[in-house]
Amino acid sequence: MGFFGLTPKHKSEIHEQIFQLIYFGQGFTHEDVYTMPTYLRNFYYKKLIKIKQDEKDGMEKASREAKNTKSTVNPRFRR
Repeated sequence: MGFFGLTPKHKSEIHEQIFQLIYFGQGFTHEDVYTMPTYLRNFYYKKLIKIKQDEKDGMEKASREAKNTKSTVNPRFRR
């Protein structure tokens, strides 16, 4: 039986999580995230993904509503 370790793919995924938590998460340092227990890092990462998805959905909804509002303007008032 061989040594159990992380594959290059897993290392890349972990460092992607670390980067995103530092870059988009507010207040995390590299050391905070790097030494954080895996279950906590995954928890914060999932929360960050959900928040960013909610922001994206909100922006898309606002954009759709703005387009719908513009299309209902009386043609006499358009420039």
